[in-house]
Amino acid sequence: MTLRIYHYKRCSKSRQALSFLESIGEVSVIDYHLHPPQREELEDLMQRSIHPPHEFIRLNNEIPLDSNSSQDAIIEYLTIHPRVLQRPLVDDGSAVVIGRPLENLQHLPALSRHFPR
Repeated sequence: MTLRIYHYKRCSKSRQALSFLESIGEVSVIDYHLHPPQREELEDLMQRSIHPPHEFIRLNNEIPLDSNSSQDAIIEYLTIHPRVLQRPLVDDGSAVVIGRPLENLQHLPALSRHFPR
């Protein structure tokens, strides 16, 4: 099984997650600044995630969305502004988590055994 990480190399949390994933096996790296996910892919990632849609966006004062925004509004915004996608996203093929903090990765079925109980 290959894990996928939506990665941004200038983000320390993303680099930390990538290092952890590489230490336990094969990982496919998607630089989402170069290859942003399209609408269908974002819908799929959100559907399989334990996180609510608003957590997929790095919210700040300049972004016209908040925790009450609809999934459609969030996806639409991310297709236009992919750089505000929260990072890293880690996909094990069945579930998706935001790897911030790194301990969130324990919620992926493929990775849970790598964390103390």
